[in-house]
Amino acid sequence: MDEVIWVEILTRHHDVAARYRFAGPEIHIGRGYTNDVVVDDPYVAVEHLRVRRTDDHALIVEDIGTLNGMHVGRERERLERIVVDGDQVIRIGRTDLRIRGAGYVLPRELALARPSRIIPVIVTLGVLLLAMEALSLWLRQLAEPQLSYYLPGLLALPAYAVSWAGAWAILCRIFSGQARFERQLLIALSGLLMLTLYQQISEFAPFVISWYAPTKYAFVASYVLLGVVCFWHLHEIGPSRLRVKGGIVAGLAILAITTHWLIESETRFNYGQQSAIRHLLPTAFRLKPLSNEAAFFDDVEKLKGQLDQDRKKQAAASGTTTEAEDD
Repeated sequence: MDEVIWVEILTRHHDVAARYRFAGPEIHIGRGYTNDVVVDDPYVAVEHLRVRRTDDHALIVEDIGTLNGMHVGRERERLERIVVDGDQVIRIGRTDLRIRGAGYVLPRELALARPSRIIPVIVTLGVLLLAMEALSLWLRQLAEPQLSYYLPGLLALPAYAVSWAGAWAILCRIFSGQARFERQLLIALSGLLMLTLYQQISEFAPFVISWYAPTKYAFVASYVLLGVVCFWHLHEIGPSRLRVKGGIVAGLAILAITTHWLIESETRFNYGQQSAIRHLLPTAFRLKPLSNEAAFFDDVEKLKGQLDQDRKKQAAASGTTTEAEDD
C-alpha cells in the first residue's frame, strides 16, 4: 500500500480537478503520451517530471531538464528537486499539481452545516428596505396619495438588488464554480440598506437640526459603502489575495471620491453654494428653534454695514486708480 502514488491536477483555486493512482516506485509526468500522467499544457515539456520513491519511502520529484522548470506555489525560484510532503503545490508551465502517497494523513471530516437560515434574513432585510423607502416617499409627498407615486421607487429597489446580485453570482460561478446567489443577494441588500439609511440621515439632518455634514459628504459615504460591498462580494468569490483585492477596491474608491470632490468644487465655484435641503419635510420634524424677527433684522443691519464698508473701499480704490491714470 505504501508504494501507491497519487497525482492530483488542481484548478487555479487549488481544488482537485483530476486524481490519478499509480502503484510502483516511479512515474513520469509530461505532455507526451509516453508519460503516466499526460498534461495538456503547451508550456509543459514532453517529459517534464519524474516522481520516484527513495529507500526510506520518501517521494522525490525531479525536473527532467525542461525549459520552464518546476516551481512551488507562486514562487519564482526554479527547483530541480523537491522532497514532497503532500501539501506543496507544484507548478509546471501553467498547471498546478500535488503529489501524495497513500500514507498521507488527511484532516478530520468537517461537521455538516446546519440548514441555511439565510432566506429569513434576506426577507427581513428586504422588508426593512421597502419600509424605509415607503416612509421616505410618504414624508416627501405633497399631493394626494397615489399608487403611481410609490410603485416606481418601491419596485426599483428589489430590481436593483437582484440585478446586482445576479451579476456577482455570474462572476462567482465563473471564478469559483458556485454561483452562491443567496449570499450575493444578502450582501447586495445589506449594502443597499446601509446606503438608504445614510441617505435618510443626510436628508433629515439639515432640516431637523441644521447639520449639513452628512449631506455635504454624502458622496464620500456612498463610495465607501460601495467599496465595502464590492470587497465583500470579492471575498465571497474567493478568500485568496484579500490584500490585493482590498487595495484595488480602496484605490478605485479614493479615485472616485477625488474626482467627485473636484467636480463639486468647480460647481460651487461657478454657481455658488448649493442647497443642502433637497426635500421638504413636515414642520413637526424641526427640532432646532427658528430665529426670531429681531435677530433676523439685526443680521440684516450687520450685513448692510459690511456692504457699505466694502463699497467705500472699492470706491476709494477706484478713485486712486483714476488719479494715477490722470497723472
